[in-house]
Amino acid sequence: MIYKKKFNINFKSLFFCSLVSLIVVLPHLIWLTENNYVTITYGLHRTGAEDPDILNHIKHPLIFLGKQIIILIPFFLMLFFLVNKFKSKINFKDNKLLFLLAVNIVPIALVFLTSMIMGVKIRTMWMTPFYLFFGVLAIYIFQSKINLTKLKGFTTIFIILFIFSPFAYAYVSITKTDKRTDYPGKKEAEKAKLFYEKQNQVSGEIAFVKGNEWIAGNLSYHLEERPKWIYDKNNTFICNEDLECVKYK
Repeated sequence: MIYKKKFNINFKSLFFCSLVSLIVVLPHLIWLTENNYVTITYGLHRTGAEDPDILNHIKHPLIFLGKQIIILIPFFLMLFFLVNKFKSKINFKDNKLLFLLAVNIVPIALVFLTSMIMGVKIRTMWMTPFYLFFGVLAIYIFQSKINLTKLKGFTTIFIILFIFSPFAYAYVSITKTDKRTDYPGKKEAEKAKLFYEKQNQVSGEIAFVKGNEWIAGNLSYHLEERPKWIYDKNNTFICNEDLECVKYK
């Protein structure tokens, strides 16, 4: 009887939720299959998975962990001004707490293990969506230790960070013109269009662009024909429907 109570699963609800999830995800899976799993291969390419150095299995996870701690410093700083004592009893039989730990801590642990096992580097900002509920987890754990008299300091830090972040981003965006976000994708697409139209080797509309994810990806996005992108590490080609191509860069 104890076993049944402890592991009582509503299989009807589980089946229904799984079916709904599959219906929602199905269009994405179809797109992924038709586009040669480009998002997965792109992600693996950005991680440097092709580098076989054994030290990467130690170096990359530690760098990942260090960077995550750094970007969470503002969160810990605000928490310091809100919580009176960082002591709390954690009840692992609490389903709400287990859920919050699952959506906050488990993803970090899994990505850390992925980096350790595969020896890949994880881009710092890839983890930021998983920090959305960190505040909820902290408040839930330390709810009895919150000191409302320190709320003024918490609010001050929050406002400073809230104002500082967009201004810092704007400053970097204005003063630095060599970043990827400053890439003139629309102008480059116009130049590529004119270049293609002047070529005598191929005819017809642009149907494909071959190249890396940045240059060719921008052409695919900005060209009026919205050609399909084909990965090529070294060069950029513009092609018609018959895959007759001219080298652009």
